[in-house]
Amino acid sequence: MNNKNLYLSSLKNIERLRKEGILNDSDFEKADSFLRKKYCIKTTSLFRSNHLIKPPFRAMYIDGKKEENNERNQSNEN
Repeated sequence: MNNKNLYLSSLKNIERLRKEGILNDSDFEKADSFLRKKYCIKTTSLFRSNHLIKPPFRAMYIDGKKEENNERNQSNEN
C-alpha cells in the first residue's frame, strides 16, 4: 500500500472513534496531524479529512426556511 492509502485507512479508524464519542474534535485534529506527518500528506492535499459539507448548515436548507418565513411575513402583512 502507498502512503495515501495507509493515511486514509488509518483516518477511517480515527473518524470512527470520533463518531462513537471516544475522541473529541481536538483529539481528532491531533491524530490527523500526526497521521499526515507520518504518511507525508501535505496540509493542502485533497486526500485530507475536509468535512466541508455539514448537513445542519447546508445553504439549500437555510434558504428554504428563509423563503418560507418571508412568504409567511408577506401573507401576514396583507
